[in-house]
Amino acid sequence: MLTNRTPIEEYHGRWSRAQALCKANGVEALVVWGKGGGTIDTAFDLIYLANYCPTFPYIADLPNVWSGISHAAVIIPATGEPVLVTDTDAIRSDFVAIKDIRPGNGFLPDSVADTLKSMGLGASRIGLVAGASLVANIYRRLVTVCKDIEFVDMDMAIESLRNIKTPFEFQLLREAADVGNAAMLAMMKSASTAGTTEADAVAAAYNVAIRRGSAIIDAACASGPHTKLYSDGMVPQWTTRTLAPGDIFHCDMYGAAVEGYVWDFSRTVVAGGTWTARQNEVYDGAIAAIEAGVAACRPGVTASDLYKAVHDVLEGRGIFCGYPIHGHSFGLGWGGPWLVPDNEMKVEAGMAIAIECMAGCDDVGYVKFEHNLLVHGDRSELISTCPARL
Repeated sequence: MLTNRTPIEEYHGRWSRAQALCKANGVEALVVWGKGGGTIDTAFDLIYLANYCPTFPYIADLPNVWSGISHAAVIIPATGEPVLVTDTDAIRSDFVAIKDIRPGNGFLPDSVADTLKSMGLGASRIGLVAGASLVANIYRRLVTVCKDIEFVDMDMAIESLRNIKTPFEFQLLREAADVGNAAMLAMMKSASTAGTTEADAVAAAYNVAIRRGSAIIDAACASGPHTKLYSDGMVPQWTTRTLAPGDIFHCDMYGAAVEGYVWDFSRTVVAGGTWTARQNEVYDGAIAAIEAGVAACRPGVTASDLYKAVHDVLEGRGIFCGYPIHGHSFGLGWGGPWLVPDNEMKVEAGMAIAIECMAGCDDVGYVKFEHNLLVHGDRSELISTCPARL
């Protein structure tokens, strides 16, 4: 839930670091694009820089009528104050950190072009942070109306800033994890009852999270004969399948709970609560693998070191990996270091790291397990305290 709780000094620090990126990359400003309309996972850069997420649902451009509905852009000049360009003037300006807010005229790319010109940047070299949110037709209009601007691809610029958190951000992540722990525990209790459905289990989690101001991003569930799948639903990522006694049910659940900061962890239960010996072997192996990753997580280790710590335990126990990644950083969204083989990016103090696996055997089924950590200079702090088992 976005409020105006984050101190303005936090934003001053973010803007200053973004301006340092401008100077380091030889650009006169950054244009940071984002999209909202319920899809908070494409608005994290906007939240980081402005505490703003567009609210209107995404609709495709209608030629000569509108362009960029549900989008917004933050302009960070190399020197000077930032500007937020929105698709509407109907916003919670009392929550927005940036004071210079310029509502669009129905054509957001044109409004961005006009704003750049008014800032003396109409014929400049500009870093464009587009990410997953700038669709092709809006981009084509942007470069057309900004015909004298040279755009430089800097998609990862703001993510690189988001990777290292302040102590205040660590506190927000602890509070977000508290919501996630309660929501996951409710899900586990529901799904461990034979005769309930995947949807019932998700509803139990959502009932907790939504009442605490969280935006659930998704809950990727699978059960019974479908556990080899990351999720056995698509839209949504769960089904109304009834859980029979002995069915494995697993879920990777992630939500934005406190000022947009996320939790992201996984657990597994067996419907009816009675595990077979082989099911226990698989889940115990997954838990041991993630605990090995947690024990290895400290400043200076590489992403591939953490991947190997998890993978070696699974391989040693004869358990197969369900997908070839064992984690990532998180905070406002997700990012590097991605825990995959041969990634030499190092873990640093100030990072938040999720360590995960989906693993199993075809004759038994697959499970998920994931922990969330805050990395300090001398230790890692576990914040996903929901029990591994009921």
